[in-house]
Amino acid sequence: MDSGNRLENKNVLVIIPRDYYDEAQLEPLLEKLQGEGADVRVASTKFKEAIGMNNGRHMPDMLVVDAIEGITGDAYVSSGKGVRQIKGVFHGAIAVGGKGARKTLWKEKLVRLLFTDRYKSEMVVGAIGNAVPCLAEADLIRNMEISAALDKFTQPILEQAAAVLSDEPVSNCDRIVTACGPEAMDAFCEEIIQEIAKTKDK
Repeated sequence: MDSGNRLENKNVLVIIPRDYYDEAQLEPLLEKLQGEGADVRVASTKFKEAIGMNNGRHMPDMLVVDAIEGITGDAYVSSGKGVRQIKGVFHGAIAVGGKGARKTLWKEKLVRLLFTDRYKSEMVVGAIGNAVPCLAEADLIRNMEISAALDKFTQPILEQAAAVLSDEPVSNCDRIVTACGPEAMDAFCEEIIQEIAKTKDK
């Protein structure tokens, strides 16, 4: 059995919609990542308390734009409560879904830039449920097998991106981990933890 510290010295960024995030995705994800010793930061496109689909509340640690600045190494960012340092790079970046993902994450250029950068830097990217189109917008899932929440909004974008839709609840293809939704959280967390554990410390 693992000592529970597979992600010691790893930094993980979790991106949430500005509002209407899915608590059933975010809460188990944060619990499992932190339980493995990761330094987890939650980012959003707006620095305000996000409201979940079931009235949960989560205050992001930082803006997505500050996460991008943090990619190059140590960066100082202001969150309105003074300036603090972000250590090193993010070994994994994960987008959480929910009803707000389509409006506040899919077309967000900074989210796209962040995913592209992390992937090119040989780090791990992931998305859950209806946040998977973020990876389509970043052009990372062309001809790749993925799992996602399928509805009238997500399906056209995923097909247009030439993604191969899997029947499996979780897919892992070349450091890109996707899941169909909250019912797959245990398998998704295990898969993405294993991938992030393989990345080089910076």
